[in-house]
Amino acid sequence: MSRAVAAKAPVLQRLFTYRSVRTATVLTGTATALYLIDTHYNAQAFRRTARTAWNGVLVGWDYKFNFTPGKADQINDLHQRVANRILHVCETNGGLYIKLGQGIATQSSVLPPCYLTTLRALYDDASSVDYQAVEKIIRKELGKEVHEVFKTFSKIPVAAASIAQVHKATLLDGTVVAVKVQKPEIQVQIEWDLIAYRWLIKAYEYIFELPMSFAVDYTTKHLREETDFLNEARNSELCNEFLQTDPKLRQEAYVPKIFHEYSTKQVMVAEWVDGVRATDKAAIQEMGLNVTKVMTSVVDVFAHQIFVSGFVHCDPHPGNVLVRKHPNNPKKHQLLLLDHGLYMRESDEFRKQYCLFWKSLFLLDQKSIQEICHRWGINDPQMFANATLLKPYNMNRSPSITPTTNTSVLDAYEIQMKLKTSLKEFLINSELLPKELIFIGRNMTIVRANNKTLGSPVNRINRMARWAVVGLGHDMNLWTSRSTGDLLSGTSTISRNTRLGFWKALSSTLQASFNYWMFEAALALMSIAYHVAQLRSYLERTVLGKQSAGFEAVLDDALKLKLEQEYGIKIEGDLFDA
Repeated sequence: MSRAVAAKAPVLQRLFTYRSVRTATVLTGTATALYLIDTHYNAQAFRRTARTAWNGVLVGWDYKFNFTPGKADQINDLHQRVANRILHVCETNGGLYIKLGQGIATQSSVLPPCYLTTLRALYDDASSVDYQAVEKIIRKELGKEVHEVFKTFSKIPVAAASIAQVHKATLLDGTVVAVKVQKPEIQVQIEWDLIAYRWLIKAYEYIFELPMSFAVDYTTKHLREETDFLNEARNSELCNEFLQTDPKLRQEAYVPKIFHEYSTKQVMVAEWVDGVRATDKAAIQEMGLNVTKVMTSVVDVFAHQIFVSGFVHCDPHPGNVLVRKHPNNPKKHQLLLLDHGLYMRESDEFRKQYCLFWKSLFLLDQKSIQEICHRWGINDPQMFANATLLKPYNMNRSPSITPTTNTSVLDAYEIQMKLKTSLKEFLINSELLPKELIFIGRNMTIVRANNKTLGSPVNRINRMARWAVVGLGHDMNLWTSRSTGDLLSGTSTISRNTRLGFWKALSSTLQASFNYWMFEAALALMSIAYHVAQLRSYLERTVLGKQSAGFEAVLDDALKLKLEQEYGIKIEGDLFDA
């Protein structure tokens, strides 16, 4: 009887029982408390992680069920939808997500064009925090008020990036300085962000059956180090020490001085330097400086890092490489190297092998190329050579920049499935792949883009090849096939030579001389191709009035044709533009 009566009770009365109201109140109170804690004490880390997880699920679901042969005509819409979703998450979350989104945007060689065009928005200036937050950080980190450390301090930042912003100030003694202040939420957010990044990579590795997680530990380690300004201060000084070892580079490049007494993990004070971006052609010429010489110094500095010092700046974008007149000789230029947060240190074994790989590319030394790739777990030396030089490469003949255009065009689904297969076959063992290649590729891609922006005034590939030889050393014995094997195996070439007889020594000397001149001949052919491309670019600009980026643009077009011809990958737009 009581059940019948209860069943006839009004619906609202049954819904709003004491138990249901109490449960709703507890849940609402808990949610409100979590929201307030997350907002005021946790830098919105819970919400940012939840937003990432939710959108990650949607992206995975979208690709898993819509990337099919039956929906091939909708695949471009699918890519654009996902790119928009990634952009939304990165812009909304901010902080480290901006940098991760920029990293995705640089993968224009393997991702559809819409990723590049959409995520390019993340390269615009980041938002800044207000001055009150800056004062609070300086007070916490330095233990003093702003006016107790600085005579003047600009309340508006002169630059803002994803994790920090820079203010111009003067110390009490009148020294003009740049004060880099980390955004207050970064220290709380970074661990959550990296955890979310790790989970997503592992999930996508499972969904798409591609090796992706092998580099997660290495990448997160360097991203975490980038948020430690004491580490950045050490990097800047070590960069300067390596520059001082080269008589030419120590005159052409300068690293601003760090004031350690005012620097902590979240605040760094450095010497203020004035300059223009290394890609600002008009401003460089207005100072009476030579654009070609400036870009030559840019290529030399970073090639020296990759092949000689093994201590590599991983973010050499135009905002971090400025140019000024040399203080001691106004007719010459001097580079100003900024933002030393993200660096990578190569092992000496890898550095030598990478130098040898570059030398072998120009000697058409297939045995050494294949041996190095095998040691690195790479199954496709041809593809890796293309990626290294950022140009088409044929292992059976001298470097070419004009592959044939007679290639069939696959539909969107077949093209991208072929790319997936190629990537899976590219690595036979991802654990063997040197993690250094991740950041070296980033460095070279940005330097190449800088050269292209100026109209390709420098034959970048030739200069890098010469630096690779410098990194191997000046011993002529390194030009013999036997010494190549010694280098890979770790055997001392000098100790072996003491045991050679006269005729074997003579044979080695002749072989070394032959290989050296083969290398020079390959560089000469590249130089001819470079100057022909530059002459054509000049005529197109002056006679036909066309826009032309010179040799780098020619390499871009040739590499796109090569990818389409050999791998069925059709890329539109500017390759590696990020």
